Amino acid sequence: MNGLNGIDSRFVAFFDGGGAFWIALAIALGVGAMHAVAPGHGKSVTAAYLVGTHGRYRDAVRLGVIVAIMHTFSVLVLALLWVGVSDLAGVGTESVTAWMQVVAAVVVIGVGVHLAVRHLRQRAHVHSGHGHGHGHGHGHGHGHGHGHGHGHGEEATDPWSRKGLIALALSGGLLPSPSAFIVLVSGLLTGRALDAVVLVLAFGFGMACTLTAVGVVTIKGHGLLTRGLRGSSAAAAVSAWTPVAAGVAVAVAGCFYLASAVFVLTG
Repeated sequence: MNGLNGIDSRFVAFFDGGGAFWIALAIALGVGAMHAVAPGHGKSVTAAYLVGTHGRYRDAVRLGVIVAIMHTFSVLVLALLWVGVSDLAGVGTESVTAWMQVVAAVVVIGVGVHLAVRHLRQRAHVHSGHGHGHGHGHGHGHGHGHGHGHGHGEEATDPWSRKGLIALALSGGLLPSPSAFIVLVSGLLTGRALDAVVLVLAFGFGMACTLTAVGVVTIKGHGLLTRGLRGSSAAAAVSAWTPVAAGVAVAVAGCFYLASAVFVLTG
């Protein structure tokens, strides 16, 4: 983290010093990509969600793009409020971002709980239907097998999976980067607002590249693991319980986010 903070500081200093804009643009892109590697932005949460909902590569791209857009939007709104509303400056960025983190944490907890509960209910329904099918003898075996297979196929196009991913991505981009925020405020106060906005956009694009790569690697790794275990009893157990475990992991991570935000607000 110290190394990343140092890079952020040099990025801000370079912008304030009026260096060549195209160099600042390249630095903004790189700093954004490295910033996304640091803790935060829900990488572990969204990775767990992608695994739990059998996410596709397009979902990883969607994740990166939404986080970057939301991050850019949050930086723009906070900076504009900071410059335009004199009372906000007295509150302190730490308190403002802590409250934003509370909102993000509540969203994460809600998505995680919904994912876990939903799949537990589906498992209970499947087991109930399975027992009912056996009670009618072997004649209905083909119909039961067809219904079970359809349930797995439906997962990949489940609308809630997309909505949950979007909610997590929005919450992951809700917290503005301090360096991007300072650059934008500096631009607004020194008459270089357009340059600052372009740099923040480049910063967000760098974030999107890193987060998309994390999502792609997660999906690829899970696919390789699943193929390696295919046909074994362990594979069946992993497939059955992965969505529930992912939901619990997402909710627990949200609780940690909430606790850290409350600590800042009450500390």
